[in-house]
Amino acid sequence: MQADTRKSAQKQAVLEELRRARANLLAAIEGLTPNDMLRAGAVGIWSVKDVLAHLTVWESELVTALSRLDRPALVPHIVQIEDIDEFNAEQYRINAPRPLEIVLEDFHGVHKHLLRAVEALDERTLTDVRKFRWLEGEPLTYLIAECAYWHEDEHAEQIRQWRAAQGL
Repeated sequence: MQADTRKSAQKQAVLEELRRARANLLAAIEGLTPNDMLRAGAVGIWSVKDVLAHLTVWESELVTALSRLDRPALVPHIVQIEDIDEFNAEQYRINAPRPLEIVLEDFHGVHKHLLRAVEALDERTLTDVRKFRWLEGEPLTYLIAECAYWHEDEHAEQIRQWRAAQGL
């Protein structure tokens, strides 16, 4: 019973971190006008819209990986990406022309799918460091942190710094 409670607490902690990081990111962009969100330079050459599209791509890859966990030998694309900078540049080229409204819709929608996918996972799937060889000894919770809430926190801070520098 003690182990079940601890593991249940770990699952809840992941869900809480996902919600906390999303609230943190939303706070970082709160009050920006659509024109502000399209202004280049928030993170490198990217606008806030581009950053949101970037985060959506990674969360979408994560949702896809989580949806295929019933085939543990199948290595998800998200962990096969060899050159992350190249992948991000390719995704930027794909998403840059997309309208802000569509990017925002996907940003919110994919996150809802991510929360549902995590809620559906059992504790062993989330925490067993031997369940998925392709995680190289890490629990699934690490992949979720890396591709979702740590990632959102990183870009939320960059957006805050950009806003301060721009007086926004």
